[in-house]
Amino acid sequence: MLKANCCDEPNTMLALNWDNSVDAALKTGDAAYVLMGMWLNTRAKTEYGETPGVDYSIFQFPEMGMGHDDVSMVDSKEFNLLSTAKNVDGAAAFMTYMLSKDATAILAEYGMASPSTDADVAAYDPVIQKSVEAVSAANEVQFVLGDLLPGDLGGEYRVQIQKFLMDPSDENIDAITAAIEAVAVNAY
Repeated sequence: MLKANCCDEPNTMLALNWDNSVDAALKTGDAAYVLMGMWLNTRAKTEYGETPGVDYSIFQFPEMGMGHDDVSMVDSKEFNLLSTAKNVDGAAAFMTYMLSKDATAILAEYGMASPSTDADVAAYDPVIQKSVEAVSAANEVQFVLGDLLPGDLGGEYRVQIQKFLMDPSDENIDAITAAIEAVAVNAY
């Protein structure tokens, strides 16, 4: 992709924060696409006044037939119930409620999806529906890497991604994966 000029120059990509990248795609029209989490859906509606499925959408990447069609990646956002919580029963009740039909309907109003099987997919906007369909059709679901990494490993991963963007050669990929693995060995 980088060799096919899919993206800006690495120095430009690395200099942009996510706000500027999103603005370039949804506000100024200086970019054709932006790779972001599904939380961008709410931002597009509330901050930019965009209509899901009309003014913007999502697409599967890589394209069907490229050998990765059976895997979907999703953001990992967790509720955690600690044994040291002051009201374990109340917290457990809240977590149960968040997977209920009522809670999934509230989430849908705010442009968010729920992993609950009680969710009414028809209540989602077209962009969320497309996302849910892609994840549901996958044989395997993986969580976005950065969301689940231990702190040191997450930091190293981001540094190495920057190094990859500066030099995506095969030789550099080997050095990058070795650097990530070296930190991972101590992180787990």
